[in-house]
Amino acid sequence: MKRKLIKTISVTLLATICFLPTVAAKKTSPIGNQIKLTKVPNVRDLGGIRAKNGQHIKSNRLIRSSALTHLSGHDKWKLSKRANVKVILDFRSKSEIKQAPDAKLHGTRYHRLSVMADPKFGVHTTAQYIQQLAVKQPNNMELFYEKMVVQPHSIKAYRSMFHYLLKQKSGAILYHCTYGKDRTGIATMLILSSLGVPKTTIMRNYLASNHYLKSTTRHEYRLMKRHTHNRKVLTNLKRSRTAKTAYLNAAYAAIYHHSGSMKHYLHTQMRLSNKDIQQLRKNYLTK
Repeated sequence: MKRKLIKTISVTLLATICFLPTVAAKKTSPIGNQIKLTKVPNVRDLGGIRAKNGQHIKSNRLIRSSALTHLSGHDKWKLSKRANVKVILDFRSKSEIKQAPDAKLHGTRYHRLSVMADPKFGVHTTAQYIQQLAVKQPNNMELFYEKMVVQPHSIKAYRSMFHYLLKQKSGAILYHCTYGKDRTGIATMLILSSLGVPKTTIMRNYLASNHYLKSTTRHEYRLMKRHTHNRKVLTNLKRSRTAKTAYLNAAYAAIYHHSGSMKHYLHTQMRLSNKDIQQLRKNYLTK
């Protein structure tokens, strides 16, 4: 009877051990790992994302996020102590920041790197926003994504981002816009490309915003329907709040058209030398 029991326990333990790799798979997640905050959605540690050379991004080094306006005390503790955030890069416009400033995190350095040239970008009354949405073309988001990788003001902002990434040898850099989807999506595409992460993984990471912003998007859509039933307005609102493959592909296409390749774009527009690329991979990838 004892031998039977020992055999049963051994088989159970073996099955458990064999199952463990699926738990460990979190370390190489293509979308990173969610940092759950009370009222701030779409916050993800990019740790665990695998590069082409088999290495993966270190945890608590690169965090993509939406605006940090509504942080609870516990949220601040999570970001400061557990995630070890040392630098915050804010891609929003001057007016967006003034309207909804980030909550302050103790011991962090904050840098404003507005991606859009218009200092009033993203700030409007509901009536103004309805008017804007009513005249937007179906390809407006694709054009927006193209603009973020070719206009000088945007290039300068992302170039500055790499400056801070190269300097930061320890602790986490958290970077964000309003929703952590568009301007942050382009930033993530460029960062992951510089670290040698394949495009398919970059796209999966980008599209994951739809999952993390689902409740926020639904709430905004319901609010807009209280003000208008104009179908074009509501359709364009959905377009602007969704991450679509076509949007990020429009940015890739613009990069290929103007620079020939992502590698050349990183060298010429982001001004990253081969030594810089090596330094970034040393900073953020596991050995």
